Amino acid sequence: MQSALVFGQPDGKASRTIHIIEDAVTRPMSDEVSVEWLAAPINPLDLIVVAGKYPTKPKYCINGEFIAGFDGVARVLTCGDEVESLKPGDLVVPNTLGLGTWRTRAVLKAEDLLGIPTITDVTVAALLKSAILPAYFLVEDMRTLKPGDWIIQNAGTGAISQLVVQIAHLRGVRVISVVRDREFMKSPALQDADIVLRESELPAIDTLKGKRIVLGLDSVFGTSAAKLADCISNHGTFVNYGQLSGGGPSASMALSHRLLFFDRLTFRSFRGSEQVAARSKEELGDLCAWLAQKIEQGILRRPEVDVLAWNPNEEEFKRKVCDALDRAQDGTAIGSRKTVFRIRADEI
Repeated sequence: MQSALVFGQPDGKASRTIHIIEDAVTRPMSDEVSVEWLAAPINPLDLIVVAGKYPTKPKYCINGEFIAGFDGVARVLTCGDEVESLKPGDLVVPNTLGLGTWRTRAVLKAEDLLGIPTITDVTVAALLKSAILPAYFLVEDMRTLKPGDWIIQNAGTGAISQLVVQIAHLRGVRVISVVRDREFMKSPALQDADIVLRESELPAIDTLKGKRIVLGLDSVFGTSAAKLADCISNHGTFVNYGQLSGGGPSASMALSHRLLFFDRLTFRSFRGSEQVAARSKEELGDLCAWLAQKIEQGILRRPEVDVLAWNPNEEEFKRKVCDALDRAQDGTAIGSRKTVFRIRADEI
């Protein structure tokens, strides 16, 4: 049997529609594998899917209800006769959207999974696609960076932001993390940042004077984005990769003529899927192997996240799931800790 978090009718408030269900697990066909999910995060994309506002729908259902969750890490249990790319015991992450990761077991097409090297901490492994790879792409792909350069980013306590700091330091690049005024400045999530500033302090001319801030990473948009752009050095690059402030497609940010004409900033958008598509499967595999090595060596560390143990038979678990969904969906949750379902209790 498998237990899963499913939803029927789309709802803008995920906790109203997500619920737990149990169902039998089928045997894999010749091109499929049977897996057990080990851990899976709650990402903003998951909530957009539950709200019915994302074009890609979940691929799997139980009794006509969609299985939620687009990201996570699983272990292969058995393989169909024609599967050659995977074997029992392999760790895998989704290689496509909509696999329904918020569940204990699944039978999936082998081609829809990407094998990854062993990562002992499955909570970290579950963040590979949704946090670790995006952080790497933001540092590596958005602009050529040199030792001594600086990055400035908002939502400084978010999982991606924490990983941006760690990966940037591997390149000799330093990072300024910006947080909202009400956030705790000595949060463990900020311990690696070279400078931590509150939004109200920006543009912090005295603090930032003389620093070569060549890249700004914005996941909030709106007023926060405008303040971030004001801190970037001439010929720098501003990248937006999210909209935690809300507002939808009609939201806007103030953009002065100085930034475009005199400072000559470059403005870019970021989609992790495009950066993945720009790499061959072999290149992506090599990258995952390199990142896994850094994780196992302790060079890249787990970001500060909340871990929720999977125990669907307890009423307390159901309440905690609703609380985690509400917290993730709260419009004031910018920079809040990501929740990861720990579906299996054992390490690899």
